Amino acid sequence: MNDLNIIKKYYGEKMMHMCRSFFPTLLEIPGLLSKIMLDNFYPNKFLYEDIDISGNTGKFKNYIYKVSELIIKKPDLETDVKKPEELLLDVGYSLYKCETEEDIQSFRKYYKKNEELCTFSTNRLNNCFVFFAVKKNVDEIKRKEKPERQDEYGTSVISVQFSKDKSRTLSIKNRYNHNVSNPDATFSNNLDNIVEGLTDSFKKHYGMKQAHLSEFEMFGYVKADDGKYYKYNCEINNIYYCTSNIIIDNFKVLKEKSAEKERYMLIDYFLIDLKEKKIMLYDKKIQDSFIESCKEILKIEVLNIEEGKKIKITNKNKEGIFITVNKYNQITEYVNKNVKEIKDNFLRGNKVLKNIELPQVQTIGNNFLCYNEVLEKIELPQIQTIGNNFLRCNEVLEKIELPQAQTIGDFFLESNKVLEKIELPQVQTIGNNFLCYNEVLEKIELPQAQTIGDIFLCYNKVLEKIELPQVQTIGSSFLCYNNVFEKIELPQVQTIGINFLRCNEVLEKIELPQAQTIEDFFLTGNKFLEKIELPQAQTIGSSFLCYNRVLKNIELPQVQTIGNNFLRCNEVLEKIELPQAQTIGSFFLKENKSLICLYLPQVKDIGKSFLSNNNSLVYLNLSKLQNIGKGFLLNNFPCCEEIEKQSDENNSCVRTL
Repeated sequence: MNDLNIIKKYYGEKMMHMCRSFFPTLLEIPGLLSKIMLDNFYPNKFLYEDIDISGNTGKFKNYIYKVSELIIKKPDLETDVKKPEELLLDVGYSLYKCETEEDIQSFRKYYKKNEELCTFSTNRLNNCFVFFAVKKNVDEIKRKEKPERQDEYGTSVISVQFSKDKSRTLSIKNRYNHNVSNPDATFSNNLDNIVEGLTDSFKKHYGMKQAHLSEFEMFGYVKADDGKYYKYNCEINNIYYCTSNIIIDNFKVLKEKSAEKERYMLIDYFLIDLKEKKIMLYDKKIQDSFIESCKEILKIEVLNIEEGKKIKITNKNKEGIFITVNKYNQITEYVNKNVKEIKDNFLRGNKVLKNIELPQVQTIGNNFLCYNEVLEKIELPQIQTIGNNFLRCNEVLEKIELPQAQTIGDFFLESNKVLEKIELPQVQTIGNNFLCYNEVLEKIELPQAQTIGDIFLCYNKVLEKIELPQVQTIGSSFLCYNNVFEKIELPQVQTIGINFLRCNEVLEKIELPQAQTIEDFFLTGNKFLEKIELPQAQTIGSSFLCYNRVLKNIELPQVQTIGNNFLRCNEVLEKIELPQAQTIGSFFLKENKSLICLYLPQVKDIGKSFLSNNNSLVYLNLSKLQNIGKGFLLNNFPCCEEIEKQSDENNSCVRTL
C-alpha cells in the first residue's frame, strides 16, 4: 500500500488530497510521509477538518517538512550553551526549580482565585519535573479584562513541566489557566519561543532531552509521550479525555481502556462500563453529580445514529435515561424524567450539551453545566432552588422558564448576552451577577423577589421595564449601565447597594418610600430627576446624584449620615431640610449657586468644601456644629468669613445673613 492510500485509510480522503498537494517532494521517498503521519498523529478521520477550520494548514505543512528534515539529518547540539537561568534572565524572568511540594505551593500566591493550576492540588512531582519562571516586574503586571494566552499577564508567571518518563514531554502552563484557550501549551510548548536556545539549554544543564519536540499546536490536540498528537474532548487535572476511547494521564496513553472498546465507552470524561453496567470517573478527584443521576443501572443500550450515538439507560425501577453523544463522543443531549435532585458540579466540564430535560428536578446544586456555552433548550418546570454558577458560561440560550424557582444563586447565566425572555414568578432570592452581561432583555417581572444580589443585569442597557413590588434589599451595581429607564418603583426596598443605576441619565421618577440605607454612587450621572422623596432614609453614601443639575425638591427627614459629593453639581436646588442629619461628607452641594435656605440643626461634623461657590445663601442653621473641614462656604460672598469666624468662636452657627 503506497503512502497516499495509507493516509486515506487512517485519516480520510480529504487529508490524502491535502498531503498530495502539500508534500509532492516527500512522496518521492516511499514510506516517508505515511511514517511521519503515523508517528506524529494518532489516526482519526477529523484531522483534516480540524486543521482546515482552525486555519492551521500553514503550520501543519511547516511541521511535516521540519520533521522530515530531522529524519534525514539531525543537527548536532552546540557545546557552549548558557544555563536556562541566564537565558531567561535576559528576557526578564527568574527561574526556580521545585524540589518539594512546599516549593510548588510557594507560587500559588501569583494566581487569582479559581485560576490556580491543577499542579497545586496534585502530587505533580511524582510525575513531572516542575519549574516556575516569574517575570521580575510581576507585581506591576495587571490582569487583562479580556485574557489572551500570550498576553503580558498570562506569560508573567509560567510553570515549565517535563514528564519524568523517557519522553520528557513538555507542558508550559499559563497564569490564566483555563480562562484562556489551551493554557497548557503556552508559547506553543516550545521553549525557544520564550528565548532562543532555551530548549538546548534545558537539555544540557538539566537533562531534559525531549524525545518529541512540540512544534505544532492546534486547539483540541495534545502530544503524548509516544510522540503522537491526539484529538481530545476535554482536559481536567492534566488528564486528557480523547476520541477513540483514549485517556492520556500526564501525557501517558492508557492502553488498557483503548483496547477494551467492547467493554468501555468514554463519553466526555466519564467511562461507561458496558459489562458491569455502571458509569464511573477515571479521575477520582473529579466531583460530578452526573454519575449519581444515573445510578442502579439495569440495562445499557447503545444505538448508532446519524450524528453519533444514542444511549438508553434503564434503572432498576424500569425508568429510562437518554443520552445522546456526537461523533466525538461528547454529550449533546440528556433527558432524565425521574431524577428530583441534582447535586453539585453536574456535567461541569461539558461544553457542548444543547438540550436537557429534567421535568421532576426540584433542587440543583452549584456549578450546573457551568462551562457549557451552547445549551439552546432547558426544561425545569419543578425547580425550586438553583445553586451558584448555573450555566455561567452559556452564551446562546434565548429563553428560560422557571415557574417554581424560589432561590437562585450567584452567577446565574452570567455570560449570556442574548436571553430575551425569562419567567421567574415565584423567585424570592437572587444572588450576585444575575445575567450580568445580558444586553437584550427588555422586560423582567419578579413579583415575589425580596433580595437581589450585586451586579444584577449590570451591563444591560435596553431594559425598559422591571417590576419588583416586594424587593427589600438590592445589592451593588443594580442595572449599573442602563440608560433607558425613565421610571422605577421599589415600594418595599430598604437597602440599596453602591452604583444603583449609576450611568442612567434619563430617570425622571423614582419611588423609594421605605429605603433606609443608600450606598455610594446612587444615580450618579442622572441629569433629569427633579424630585426625590426618601422619607425613611437614614444613611446616604458618597456621590448621591452627583452630576444631577436639575433636582429642585428633595426630602430626607430621617437621614443622619451623608457621604461625600452629595448633589455635588446641582445648580438649582433652593432649599433643603435635613433635621436629623449629624454627619455630612466633603463637597456637599459644591457648585450649587441657588441654595437660599439650609436647615441642619443636628449636624456635628461637616467635611471639606461645604457649599463652596454658593453665593445665594440667606439662612443657615448649624446650631450643634463641632467640626468643619477646609473650604467651608469657600467663595460664598459676602458672608464666608463671618460664618467661619462665628463657627470658630462658638462651635455653632445659627444666623440669618
